[in-house]
Amino acid sequence: MDELKLPLSCATYHFVGKKPTAVIFSDERVEVKTWKQVFAVVLSRCNQQCHDQLMYLRNKVAGRDRLLLSDSPDGLRNPVKIDDDLYAASGYGSSTMMHILCNRILTPARFNFSGISVVLR
Repeated sequence: MDELKLPLSCATYHFVGKKPTAVIFSDERVEVKTWKQVFAVVLSRCNQQCHDQLMYLRNKVAGRDRLLLSDSPDGLRNPVKIDDDLYAASGYGSSTMMHILCNRILTPARFNFSGISVVLR
């Protein structure tokens, strides 16, 4: 099956039913197998460039019922450790998880994700 490369900024419904194989940053390709890995890889890159902003957003970014970004894994849905005292909830479907990543975390952190693409199969 051919690979499809979509920008992270595209409408999230394009990710539904697809399997990620890699995240492409302008300068490197990172192989992944799951949407949770896409989420973690992009957040890790964001943390490298916008650490202070992510730390500021901890315990402030919430979904309907629980936090999405926290200083502790407690109470998070499938927590992903991004850094010491920085965890993100990842227990969502591909569309919801990419919406949370782009609109609820990366945009408020002022991280430019326009050059990031996801390779799908």
